[in-house]
Amino acid sequence: MRLGWTKAILRLLVALMSDRRGNIAVLFALVLPAILGVAGIAFDLGASSLKRTALQAAADNAALAGAKQLALANATDTVVKSSINSFLANQLTGDEASATNQITIDHTAGTVEVTLTESWTPFLAQFLSAGVTPIITTAKAQLQGETRVCILALNATDNQTLRLRNSAQVLAPTCGVYSNSTDAKGLDLQDSSILTAAVICSAGGVDASKSQTNVTPQTDCAAVADPLAGRAAPTFSGCDQTNLKIQVGMVTLMPGVYCGGLTITNTAVVQFQPGTYVIKDGPLSLSNNASMIGTNVGFYFTGAGAILDFNGNATVDLSGAETGVLAGMLFFADRTLPSGTTHKINAANVKNMTGTIYLPSSDLQINHNSSMLGGSAYTAIIADHFRLAMGPTLVMNTNYGATNVPVPNGVRSASQVVLSN
Repeated sequence: MRLGWTKAILRLLVALMSDRRGNIAVLFALVLPAILGVAGIAFDLGASSLKRTALQAAADNAALAGAKQLALANATDTVVKSSINSFLANQLTGDEASATNQITIDHTAGTVEVTLTESWTPFLAQFLSAGVTPIITTAKAQLQGETRVCILALNATDNQTLRLRNSAQVLAPTCGVYSNSTDAKGLDLQDSSILTAAVICSAGGVDASKSQTNVTPQTDCAAVADPLAGRAAPTFSGCDQTNLKIQVGMVTLMPGVYCGGLTITNTAVVQFQPGTYVIKDGPLSLSNNASMIGTNVGFYFTGAGAILDFNGNATVDLSGAETGVLAGMLFFADRTLPSGTTHKINAANVKNMTGTIYLPSSDLQINHNSSMLGGSAYTAIIADHFRLAMGPTLVMNTNYGATNVPVPNGVRSASQVVLSN
């Protein structure tokens, strides 16, 4: 409160009351209502200031708490709002506990805005200042230094660790594209290839013209540590299927161990039930006009010849694992696969591959003149080498809140959360 005003008024009242002269008494009677009014207004304004300070502090801290939650994997709006509401329930006490809140979350910008409104009834000040009630405070917190990994090429020494050629395009406007190679051509854009990203970063050099990127690529960046290096591989035993080949009809497959690989070809349409599929000692092969469809599925590749191999006019509509050891993953290749093992996505109708494609010791090659991944809520690609050719357009989304597939820790993270207003 404005204690200075209050003390001054009290001193004046004491002085007037102690004066015994008649004219002073009359004067005191005349000015007493005004004095009391000023005192009441001062009290109201002081109370308003205290309330506003308390609410602003609560809004600031709630926004920060929400932004920290936003940085975590699978941070849906419901999860973030629940975290903020729990925080406010503990933070606000007394009259401030009646404050209502409005929460605005922007996943793309990485911001959380909290507005608190408290209605109260001042003694007099409401008649003089419309801004006294209700009290409204707003705070916005933002993730800074955020890493949204869309593409990460892990190899630390080779040239063209990350390469686009033959008019290939990568459209990743809300996330980062990184090459860990220290070679002068660690990131290489050939022909008329285009790379669009929020951040383009190479631990070595970049071979590209200015017209081929939307932002100036950063060179000599610190290498991005493999964010999934600590993720455990699934355990399994025995074979549920051996050398399975599906050529026609609509077939439903169950989770299990597919020894000798799995071949889907011709006009077969295969629906994968939720769960983990281990592709062992052979490829996951999709070709011709065949289709793969599945939600809440994860594929693990292990053993000789265990690769991803999509070709022809095939259709892919898959969303990754929502829970379990492969949560957040769509494809995960055994770290012990030989260096140079190449996984291929050369199919015409790759509509949706929501989740993380993790090939830590293997290469990913995409060679097909078509637009891919546009129907995915998000896709993150982490591979030893990543190379595109023959004119594909890769659409890399980061609509994390639009799917139940969690974002693995490290694929989305933030080094700092700050107030932005």
